[in-house]
Amino acid sequence: MTDKKETRLIKDLKSIPSPVFYIFAAVALFCGLFVKGLNLHGVVTSIFLILLVACASADIKDGIVPDAVLIFIALLAPVKILFLEMHSPEVWIQHLIGALIVSVPMLITAILIKGAFGGGDIKLMAAAGLYMAWESALGGAVLGICTAGLYAIILIIIKKANKSSKIRLAPFLVYGLAIFSLYYEQLFNRLSIVAQMC
Repeated sequence: MTDKKETRLIKDLKSIPSPVFYIFAAVALFCGLFVKGLNLHGVVTSIFLILLVACASADIKDGIVPDAVLIFIALLAPVKILFLEMHSPEVWIQHLIGALIVSVPMLITAILIKGAFGGGDIKLMAAAGLYMAWESALGGAVLGICTAGLYAIILIIIKKANKSSKIRLAPFLVYGLAIFSLYYEQLFNRLSIVAQMC
């Protein structure tokens, strides 16, 4: 049983290599280092973004989100907390909440509505949420799901899809998560200003 699981993990990784992956992995590396700097923060962010790109690439190519990549993302979370954040109990709790705040509602929705979300999308949000903490994970998920909805509406308007068509969600979640991973502070500050104005 263990050998079969290991074989599946390795097989899933073969879904990653593609022109899309190599192009966007290079973009992810550049963005992580450019936005966060040529330091440990930039390196860790770049690794996280490249792992996200791997998830999106595999989903686009074969409709899967590799468990091995999700494990790497989850393992990157304590590295980030220990070396880049004030690793107090409150910070750990924020990251644990991040792992649950989107993935659990997605799981419940998938149970209640068959096919609403794939297992890979749910696990992606759990792993990325653990890495990002709850505010960034929630913001990234909202942005990704809204973008996916807009894309679906456009497809329906141009008659490339209908209301029963399914789209692969992981690339959109990755987009939202990447934006909030890179620019959370700026987005949060602007939202705070808008809230004060209102």
